[in-house]
Amino acid sequence: MDNEDKSNPFSCNLIKKVSIKRRFILTATLTILFAVVFYIGIDKSAFFSTEDQSLNHFAYSVEQGRFVRIDRPTAIVVDGFNVVTLKNREDALWVLNDILDKYKNGSMKVYFKNDVKLVEVDSPAVKIETVGEALKKLEGDDVETYTVKDHDTLWSISRKFSISLDDIYKLNPMVTTTIFKGQILKVKELKPVLTVVSERKIVYMDDIPHETVYQKDGDMFANASKVVANGEDGVKIVTAVLKYYNGQISEKDVINEEVVKDPADEIVSVGTKNLSTAIALDYPIRGHIVITSRYGQRWGRLHAGIDIAASMNDPIYAADGGTVVFAGWENGYGNLVEVDHGNGYVTYYGHASKLLVKKGDKVNKGQEIALVGMTGNTTGPHVHFEVRKNGVPVNPMMYLK
Repeated sequence: MDNEDKSNPFSCNLIKKVSIKRRFILTATLTILFAVVFYIGIDKSAFFSTEDQSLNHFAYSVEQGRFVRIDRPTAIVVDGFNVVTLKNREDALWVLNDILDKYKNGSMKVYFKNDVKLVEVDSPAVKIETVGEALKKLEGDDVETYTVKDHDTLWSISRKFSISLDDIYKLNPMVTTTIFKGQILKVKELKPVLTVVSERKIVYMDDIPHETVYQKDGDMFANASKVVANGEDGVKIVTAVLKYYNGQISEKDVINEEVVKDPADEIVSVGTKNLSTAIALDYPIRGHIVITSRYGQRWGRLHAGIDIAASMNDPIYAADGGTVVFAGWENGYGNLVEVDHGNGYVTYYGHASKLLVKKGDKVNKGQEIALVGMTGNTTGPHVHFEVRKNGVPVNPMMYLK
């Protein structure tokens, strides 16, 4: 027994070493198998986005027993410029969605006009801004103000802040040319970095403008015209999409028009008779014509026209078509109408009780232009009728028919 023990002095130690080695191998194997089973079993889709499968964005949490995403600063890049950086992608998305939500009410579609991207930032020195700061910067709702001091003027303030006077008035609608010490003025307004486009479909009634058709009339002089048929606008139902930029209407796209009522053309006759032809005038009074005073010398002075007897408030008619160049009071004539017939011819109608036309009106031959009266220098109701050629009185009887 003693010899046996002496012949193998390390037998006990050897057995212990082999046992320890086996246990180590078994433990390591079990650990590896557990890790493989765990990794296969976890839902990796909860941690990896389709955009980025990099393990650099994740760390293994011993406490949670799984991989967790590491928050990385995310920049909102607008039209190629890094505008603001938030602590993570979720905050950046929340900011953009919050801006869009403000314009969704009643809209078919809401989107950014700008090219907007989210970019993760690796630099540790980047400035991280809060959600509120990001909204303020992107929506441009910040303003810079200035408190007016002694001896300030709008001009000096505009020079100080390098803005125009028009801009000061636009930023401060209630401001006049007078300002006072202590008054607070807006001198700068940040414009929105993002332009939100919202689209709304509307349906409304609209007019269809009528056309004017001109037709020639050889019986009227070239300077005369008259409406033969009144025009009337049509009606249509319009379906359109309105595009708003940050709440302000910018564009209107008509997508459908349905005519409810067709427009009716206005028809106007236009005279073509040569003005160089001597005019042929109608008497300004209808019925039996009684001339109480003719053209020529009377009581040592020229009576520049003829007087035609008539009853009070009888109609006075235009002797020919033309344009009213005077309608008002004239000493001696009382209420007077002057009609220019072109080619230098003008007719006068005096002593009217009431004028039915005004300066600039176009009148037709035979149209009522005034009523018989006794205004001015007269002893009874009648019409004083004159014809002037290039401003010089001529005998009306040469032109009356």
